[in-house]
Amino acid sequence: MTRNEVIKSVKQSILIGKTKQETFEELKMVSNLSQEKLAKIIKGIPTLKAKASYQSANIVLIVLISLTIFFKIIWGIVTVFEDGIKWFPLVIISPIINVILLIGVSKYKTESYVFVAVLAILGLFQYIITIISQTFNPLSLIDLAISVTLIILGFYVYFKLQSDFQVHKQRYQNSQGQYRYRDVIKFYD
Repeated sequence: MTRNEVIKSVKQSILIGKTKQETFEELKMVSNLSQEKLAKIIKGIPTLKAKASYQSANIVLIVLISLTIFFKIIWGIVTVFEDGIKWFPLVIISPIINVILLIGVSKYKTESYVFVAVLAILGLFQYIITIISQTFNPLSLIDLAISVTLIILGFYVYFKLQSDFQVHKQRYQNSQGQYRYRDVIKFYD
């Protein structure tokens, strides 16, 4: 099985309600990946229980990203009218990136949460520089609050949707009667 086939199989298995441990045990025999790589793939796909547990935080994140898209579109229109067409590429790219992140978050793609938080951190630096360099504008506090909330929620949901695993050493006796150690992976759903 290729990596993409493994990812597809993991998603199907979790979608029908199997635990990550059950999914791992089934796929470790048929996958060409090492057990550690397989475990990392499985770790990154949230279970139905995790999705249900953090659905409200995910909805808040979706609303905040949607607001960000709306504000970026308004900012883009105002910027193009005031400064001309030179800012047009940035005006188009910024909302598109946020729409892609919105789609990822709505589909519970865990890497999207990290990108949301990282982009919010970059935006936070921009707002801090704006607040320091210009006169105080109360609207900047709204941007600041949205950025901080995106950072906190992005990382929070990212870490909560993934269940960790540990690698244990297990002693066993092989067919020649020799004692050996093998890695056993255990998920904590």
